[in-house]
Amino acid sequence: MQRVPGSPESQAEVRSATPKVSAPERPARTASPPQETSDDSRPASPSPSWLSERPPTASAAGDGLLLRQAAWGRMASRTLLEAGLARVLFYPTLLYTLFRGKVRGPAHRDWYNRIDRTVLLGALPLRSMTHELVEDENVRGVITMNEEYETRFLCNSAKEWRKVGVEQLRLSTIDMTGIPTLANLQKGVQFALKYQSLGQSVYVHCKAGRSRSATMVAAYLIQVNNWSPEEAVGAITKIRSHIHIRPGQLEVLKEFHKEITARAAKDKMLPTSDMKYVG
Repeated sequence: MQRVPGSPESQAEVRSATPKVSAPERPARTASPPQETSDDSRPASPSPSWLSERPPTASAAGDGLLLRQAAWGRMASRTLLEAGLARVLFYPTLLYTLFRGKVRGPAHRDWYNRIDRTVLLGALPLRSMTHELVEDENVRGVITMNEEYETRFLCNSAKEWRKVGVEQLRLSTIDMTGIPTLANLQKGVQFALKYQSLGQSVYVHCKAGRSRSATMVAAYLIQVNNWSPEEAVGAITKIRSHIHIRPGQLEVLKEFHKEITARAAKDKMLPTSDMKYVG
């Protein structure tokens, strides 16, 4: 019997005759290794613990820097305090110096003294003393150890000194507690030696001619006479008994003496080292 196309019977035969195509097989998943997790279920960091720690050297360097900054801050505060105190006490102590210069008897203090043929050590060179210093004492150089405010109203300015043929060298040092630097001592000594070679005099001063300026004159004597700091201070004391060299000032004089001694020893050996053997 012939089947009519499109009938249910013919459709069933077509379906049975068509080959079945199966879906492609998917590759099997490989099991990934289990990841360790921390308590908060996040993956653990693969970095070793020492990478996250601060190196001990960095910590030590940071602590050292903080200590140095703190020390600098304390030194700056101390310097400001000393400078302020010196300003407050400047005029009262200057009046005391003037009184001791005018009074007679054991309490009298000379305003200045000649230490040798070149150097005079004294208190402020007041304007009224200009003629005496230039004409009578042959002063052609002035070493001022004062800060500018100390000499502004009472003493000649550098310009006024030049008008009378005098050169001024200012090496500012704080009053009462100040210590001249080693570099300033060297500058002052060279300045004095220049006028020594010319046969002229140098007036070295601070406020009272006792401490800052006395330290400078001691350095000059160390250089010229090859003395120890103690010998230089002792020689000044015999002439100007009321000088006062503080411990810090004596220490810088020892540094100056050490440098002078080392330089002299080096210069002494130079001719020997330069000698050539003649056979």
